[in-house]
Amino acid sequence: MGRMRGALTGLLVLLWVGVAVGAGIDGQDREREPRERPGFEQQAFERQDLEAFVDGFITARMEAHHVAGVTVSVVKDDALVLARGFGSADIEAGRPVVAERTLFRPGSISKLFTWTAVMQLVEQGRLDLDTDVRDYLPDFPLETRYPSPITLRQLMAHTPGFEDTAMGHLFEDDPDAVLSLRDYLRRHAPAQVRAPGSWPAYSNYGVALAGLVVAEVSGLSWEAYAERHLLAPLGMRDSTFREPWGPQREGRPMSPHLRERVSAGYQWVDGALRPGGFTFVGGIGPAGSLSTTATDMARFMRAHLNEGRLGDGVLLAPDTAREMQRTHYRVAPRQPGMAHGFIESEIAGYRALGHGGGTVHFVSDLQLIPELGLGVFISTNSNGGQALIRGFVEELVRRYFPAPSPSAAAVDPSTDPTRYVGDYLSTRRAYTTVEALMNHDMASVHVDREGELVLSRRGRQVRLVPAPDEGHFRQADSGEALRFLVDDSGAVSHLAVPEPIMVMERVGPLANPRWRLAFLGLAGAVFAGTLLVALFGWRRAPARRPMARWAARLTVLAAGLWVASMGLALAGVLPITRDVSLVFFGFPPPPFVAAQVIAMLAGATSLGSLVLLVPALADDGWSRGRRLRHAGLAIVLALTLVTVWQFNGFVLMG
Repeated sequence: MGRMRGALTGLLVLLWVGVAVGAGIDGQDREREPRERPGFEQQAFERQDLEAFVDGFITARMEAHHVAGVTVSVVKDDALVLARGFGSADIEAGRPVVAERTLFRPGSISKLFTWTAVMQLVEQGRLDLDTDVRDYLPDFPLETRYPSPITLRQLMAHTPGFEDTAMGHLFEDDPDAVLSLRDYLRRHAPAQVRAPGSWPAYSNYGVALAGLVVAEVSGLSWEAYAERHLLAPLGMRDSTFREPWGPQREGRPMSPHLRERVSAGYQWVDGALRPGGFTFVGGIGPAGSLSTTATDMARFMRAHLNEGRLGDGVLLAPDTAREMQRTHYRVAPRQPGMAHGFIESEIAGYRALGHGGGTVHFVSDLQLIPELGLGVFISTNSNGGQALIRGFVEELVRRYFPAPSPSAAAVDPSTDPTRYVGDYLSTRRAYTTVEALMNHDMASVHVDREGELVLSRRGRQVRLVPAPDEGHFRQADSGEALRFLVDDSGAVSHLAVPEPIMVMERVGPLANPRWRLAFLGLAGAVFAGTLLVALFGWRRAPARRPMARWAARLTVLAAGLWVASMGLALAGVLPITRDVSLVFFGFPPPPFVAAQVIAMLAGATSLGSLVLLVPALADDGWSRGRRLRHAGLAIVLALTLVTVWQFNGFVLMG
């Protein structure tokens, strides 16, 4: 089960986060001291060197990570300096990737268009970032737990307080099942689990809600607004937020001349690249339904690097464009923050603004480095693309724009590292659905033999190097910043990670999903052993009292039901480790639903066995050992019930 959970965790991190590789930056909101802007020499060999670097980086990793196709564009000083396609857009048809023609699906990079649209309407005085979004959606039933308003500024910072859910609804594979934006937001509203403006937790729903605000205020559908006010001004003729959905979906679908140029998506399954169908994101389109080319994305990057303009096309007024790149939220000083939808990071010593994106098959990244006038877009059409794009922008910047290494700062040697030791769980997770069983982004911190802190997260371990400020560290390999945060009592409560769209909450053993899963595995073994003893074990003297006999029967029945439930749950979930699309297209599978129903019966019988525990222990026909075994089994049954309840295992998904 641990291996299965690890695979699912990695999958959900890949497909949901859609964030750029982050790192700590200067914690002040002031502008950095300007440096002389380096540029490409205009000699031809410089362009050739860039092409050689990109070719070598990508082609070597395509084969290693089983990627069918890649598209890339690089802009510098308001000019397109590179646009390249690699590999296949359709292996069976022999169609290559062409940067100017092949459309890729960049997923959450779409969010940058949504926030650009919001800033356009703010500029026009039609929206205010600090007004309750309900004021713009008077007939939309936005249910919240806390009375505080939810504002567009909070949605930009991913701090509306929503939990994050995706399984079974974020993507669709059936064109006739694609919901309208409003219907999707009504049907799949997440629970609000914390007060708005408190801690960040990445929210696809929140961005889509902002897209609905844009549609309502403008009087246009989201797709029409994007075409008229985002794509057309920049000449992005090969881009669209429309998809080839069925006739029941309101609005015109993707045009055939664009559909035929969309790249296929691939998964590496059983030693081969397997194509998948079109992944529909239209129900939550402002958060991820864009289809685009590398050259069109170059136009978008140039506009944002050139104060909202591209030639005669105007996306934003200069003041608005500059404001959009200003940090408006950060969890803690000297940590990356949010800049009106852009995710802040540090790349090779420079402040970067960007966003990543992932769908079932496509993995993408976009990074702007305003100080350099540099923008890079890369997208892959295979689920191995995460490993390919990792480090691409960093290596490119280090090669062509090396920055001085920061000088080492003095560190207080008296800091006790053991106060930071513990397990930390991401705020970006499901709290009220059965997804809580699977989507765990966890970090563990321990002290090694040399007395240094080590962070374990997402399958790797890295040493933490202390920084001058109390609780501030940098990762030894990447230099990314982390900060341990304390509560009002001074106890360490959270870990601020390089990705500003979440924090990690410190959890004890009872709230740790890993310990809970380990307990369920142990309980399953106990229940299986109980069944074996009951069916094939030695003969035992029956209980003398009827209540005790019923207690014995109920414990065996409950054990059997839990074994059946766990077995069906595994049968339903294991196929997902081979086919990632089942997370969205086929969840929950019938065996998993059956497991939940049986778990309800198991829970009821477990309660019954606990109620009958006292009469059973009073039966003088049982030996002391048998009484202890029965009491232990009843306690394990009860704890299993509590653990499954904590994972929302009894909450059926619609």
